Amino acid sequence: MEPAITIKLVFLAVGTAQGLFLALAVIGVRRGNTVANRFLAFLLLTFTFDLGVQFLIQSRFLAEMPRLFFITLISSFLYGPLVYLYTRALTTGPDFRFALRSLWHFVPFVVSILLLIPFYGLSDSELLELVYSEPDLDERLGLWLLGGLAVQLLPTPIIGIYTFLAFRSLIRHGRAIRNQFSSIDQIGLVWLRNLLIALLLLYVISIVAVFLAAPLGLEQTIDDVFYVAVVIVIYAIGYLGLRQPVIFTRNPAGEAAKKKYEKSAVDADMSNALLVELRQHMASAKPYLDGDLTLAELARQLKISQNYLSQVINEQTGKNFFDFVNEHRIEAAKRVLADPDRSDAKVLTIAMDAGFNSKTAFYEAFKKHVGQTPRQYRLSVVAAPD
Repeated sequence: MEPAITIKLVFLAVGTAQGLFLALAVIGVRRGNTVANRFLAFLLLTFTFDLGVQFLIQSRFLAEMPRLFFITLISSFLYGPLVYLYTRALTTGPDFRFALRSLWHFVPFVVSILLLIPFYGLSDSELLELVYSEPDLDERLGLWLLGGLAVQLLPTPIIGIYTFLAFRSLIRHGRAIRNQFSSIDQIGLVWLRNLLIALLLLYVISIVAVFLAAPLGLEQTIDDVFYVAVVIVIYAIGYLGLRQPVIFTRNPAGEAAKKKYEKSAVDADMSNALLVELRQHMASAKPYLDGDLTLAELARQLKISQNYLSQVINEQTGKNFFDFVNEHRIEAAKRVLADPDRSDAKVLTIAMDAGFNSKTAFYEAFKKHVGQTPRQYRLSVVAAPD
């Protein structure tokens, strides 16, 4: 088992070094969501250590430190909880606290260490046989081999469950910010969604590797693809994580908000009156022209509580705050697009004047509310007969 270095191994080594550098860089960040930064750093370190051990295994340098092999077995139990807790920390924002009860997420990790206890007694040569061949350990370990089998198989469903929980937290975050903000370009966490999708792809590749690679004869190909993808994801996680925006979400949405409304002091008559006042204010003061308008600011202008305002918008219009405000912005933009005297006005200028903070956000909202792009709408209006 002479050590050998190939281009693939160089790639793994560089990825390991870069992952370690990014993890240390994230740990050193003191701005933004520091709790989320810690989870991100631990996630990067887990990827990095796992990648480093794979380098040792495939380069045959593991012969010098065979017991590092256990890292790649137990690290799989950390990915799911760390991804989920990182997502929770970002989507909850400043209110997130890592309580002691959250430690239960790491119980499977501790159990995996305990299940491997019989394997810790193997000699270095037996461990190397375990890694590079298929030794007969039945007489030595007996039923304890089942523990090793469990450590190999359990990470797959655990990672799947936590990936689902992370996506659910992200979806709830999206609903929450739409009930509080009129512009979500900087707080929508699209980059986190993309990272979760990338991690999901890694998960799918790992499942294929476990269950289909051998029957299809693609063990080496899938293995190479997987670790190249891991290195790319490490770069993406570190880079985008360091650039993460500050999330201000504090108020619950969805079912929690519905329960709050059930005990609300706003009855039908009061709700109708507030809706009339809200519509008059939107028409006269045009607060929607402020690109950074929030539920809190609009409630302050109307001199009512945020909960009352949110309830009126949600129940009376059937919309969240984000769509309610953007609907007014779209109507303002439509008036300009239909004005022949403003036919030379650029679409971006119209978007900004209507309260949008980006051309992309304007196009998405316009297509959603009107069913056409701004240019298509302008052409249809111009071409329409009097």
